[in-house]
Amino acid sequence: MKHPEKLGKYPITGVLGEGAMGVVYKGYDPIIQRPVAIKTIHKQLIGDDPSGTSATARFRNEAQAVGRLLHPGIVAIYEYGEDDNTAFIAMELVQGRTLSQILDANPVLPEPDVLRIMDQLLAALDVAHHHGVWHRDIKPANILITSTGQLKITDFGIARIESVALTQVTSTIGTPGYMAPEQYRGDQVDHRVDLFAAGVLLYRMLAGEQPFRGSVESVMYQILHKDPTPPSQMLGTMRPVFYDTIVAKALAKDKLARFESAAQFRSALEKRVQAIPEAEAQTTVIVVHGQASSAYAGSPSSGEMATMPVPALHSATVPPGWNADELARVEQTLAGFVGPVAKVLVRMAAKTAGDLNALTSALTTHLPDERDRQTFLTKIATSGVQRTHASTGGATVRTGPTPTPKPATVGGTQGQPVAPDDVAHGLKVLTSHIGPIAAIVVKKASAKAPTQEQFFQMLAEHASEGAERDQLLKALRRKTA
Repeated sequence: MKHPEKLGKYPITGVLGEGAMGVVYKGYDPIIQRPVAIKTIHKQLIGDDPSGTSATARFRNEAQAVGRLLHPGIVAIYEYGEDDNTAFIAMELVQGRTLSQILDANPVLPEPDVLRIMDQLLAALDVAHHHGVWHRDIKPANILITSTGQLKITDFGIARIESVALTQVTSTIGTPGYMAPEQYRGDQVDHRVDLFAAGVLLYRMLAGEQPFRGSVESVMYQILHKDPTPPSQMLGTMRPVFYDTIVAKALAKDKLARFESAAQFRSALEKRVQAIPEAEAQTTVIVVHGQASSAYAGSPSSGEMATMPVPALHSATVPPGWNADELARVEQTLAGFVGPVAKVLVRMAAKTAGDLNALTSALTTHLPDERDRQTFLTKIATSGVQRTHASTGGATVRTGPTPTPKPATVGGTQGQPVAPDDVAHGLKVLTSHIGPIAAIVVKKASAKAPTQEQFFQMLAEHASEGAERDQLLKALRRKTA
């Protein structure tokens, strides 16, 4: 098959996967300057079937469903487009492994990992549900875990959009073993089908096996009529009885008896966080190392088995490279949104975050509400805590005023004052690097910097030292070239 050199504005740099319906390419966004995954479908297959049952309808549905969602725990969709022979979706390229691959290597996960995965999953689902989107196919294969432990939900191809009328047959779409009773019966479904599937996933990680097993027919019968053995009674797992009632509620046959929301499910699990002993919190999980996969690439054909450290869920010690007092300030800010669990979440995230920007980005995944995320970022940005690299083990998070950079001569603009178009340009460039927090950073820097070059230097301080900072500064200075 001949592959295109370009789709829309995206040059094609590789093939991530192929199938009968289309191809998943690796591409590059020349404007934002980032790699992307491009999921395609042959244009001749695109029809007018609105039922959601055809692969082409699911393709359009995915773009419509995820296009309205913005959350770190959901693979982002950037654009839907059509070329001469192909319709495509440009989306976030995620380097990671599916939870299915991780569970194949390590069927029974350590309890801290189970809680962290469920916390991120339910936070992302809560956002989707608040936007009227129900995934309807939550399972390990549709959950990606990055090398830093960040969870991302993929494949919204059969998602139900609350404002879109779909035929009754679509309620029977899903994966056997993860489908709720009402999906098997063909009854009307709502967001609680995702909570049922999340309950199945929780059971799978706790017990090391599915709650409903056997042939397709047997699984359907069990889901409709049988209750699984409580996790605490499964041989060899040693799980506390705490989980039994939570699993039972999540897997209730009657959807009205389940958790009312993903947030309620998440809150029930949070009660277990502080109870985990320190020794148990230092854990690793097994992952497959080899060819990097994207959100829609197939499983690698081969790979080396190795252990990957993951952040401990509970730790009283300060992670290397961080200042205890400054982490405490971040914890205090986060506590205003999530309560006393903030200390655990901050210490957990700090173990893998190389700087303040990475730390706050990880912490926002625990805030399902977009307004809360923005308020949290604003408070951190105005608190005096500044972004410094912490991966060397000796660096600390600093407070105080932004250091005044040394003047530099670039294109004869050394003494040029900061103009309104400099501020607009700086905001556009910095937002592509650090997200919405850029608005606050730019406002503060423009008020302090006496010259254009110093303004750009101040903004560049918010990128990690080295290539990332050089690239950001180059993009900022491009305005004066």
